[in-house]
Amino acid sequence: MATKKKKAVKKAVKKVVKKTAAKKPVKKVIKKSAPKKNKVVQKTKTTVQPKLKAAKLSPVVKVDYSKAITPLEDRLVVRLINAERMTPGGLIIPDTATSIAEGYLKATVLVAGQGSMNKKGSVRPLDVKVGDIILFWEDAGTKVKFNSEDLLIIHEYDVMGILQN
Repeated sequence: MATKKKKAVKKAVKKVVKKTAAKKPVKKVIKKSAPKKNKVVQKTKTTVQPKLKAAKLSPVVKVDYSKAITPLEDRLVVRLINAERMTPGGLIIPDTATSIAEGYLKATVLVAGQGSMNKKGSVRPLDVKVGDIILFWEDAGTKVKFNSEDLLIIHEYDVMGILQN
């Protein structure tokens, strides 16, 4: 009988072990991680530009040319309009090269004189006024340097025409 009891006790222990094992399920610990977002990273090309020294620019001074230069009679003080052109290949053609082929220059009138005296002694006013863009022969006038700027003094009769805006 003792063996029967031992067998019965062993069976009972096995059942208790099975029940306790069944009661306590094994928990697996799973770490939840945040969902990964697919980030598109664009690679940019970085170019190294050489450091340029900053050029010292002189302050822009607006000059009233009528107070600085007073042309006499029918003379005009004009500033040439740069006619530099660039070819498709990148070559710069200066205004002096184009003026030889064309024969005339464009300029802006900065100051105009009072006008010329006629035979009766009265002053005939000029047809050209300050701010006009004029065409004149390339050989006309006298070059003058004023405030590091090249200006021309020309007679009104050298003007071929006034350009309209």
